[in-house]
Amino acid sequence: MDRRNLMKLIATTAGSSIALPESAFAKLSEPFDPQELNFFRPAQREQIAMIAEAIIPETDTPGAIEAGVPGWIEVIVKDCYPEQNQQLILAGLSDLMRRCQEQHGTNIGALKAEDQVAFLTKYQADTRAERSKRAKKLGWQPPVFIDQFKDLVKLCYCSSEVGATQAFEYHLVPGKWVASMPLEPGQKAWAM
Repeated sequence: MDRRNLMKLIATTAGSSIALPESAFAKLSEPFDPQELNFFRPAQREQIAMIAEAIIPETDTPGAIEAGVPGWIEVIVKDCYPEQNQQLILAGLSDLMRRCQEQHGTNIGALKAEDQVAFLTKYQADTRAERSKRAKKLGWQPPVFIDQFKDLVKLCYCSSEVGATQAFEYHLVPGKWVASMPLEPGQKAWAM
């Protein structure tokens, strides 16, 4: 991930965190046992992992799967989201798979990485356009699954130990504030 994309990720994560429940931040500090994950069905878990990895793939830094993002998404959706938002995620996963089957004749996991990204980009554009049409009728902007899902992926990745220490520069107790801190060529961005 190049520095510009990384900075976009940080800015988007910081902005999206406002929309997440406070309990999600508390949950991220707790350890979880993968054996206790029981909200999603196994096929949904696989789908979540594939989509998360398409959003933050492994490059010269670990991807979403290695950072444990899919498990944390399940914990946050199950324990922190109100039922309405849980239903948005479940319905969105079903809709995404249905559209992928209609457009490609297969599930998202069978697509090549670049085709997954192209499909998700088109899916996001289509669902945002549909939301805009509904907004004219409803008078407000209903949430869109893919936007909420991307926010979850970014939050979980940036909050993970792997993301904070391998994708970002991290110091548990940074030194004093230096407004014009010199950066080394190729230095990673700072973790939050």
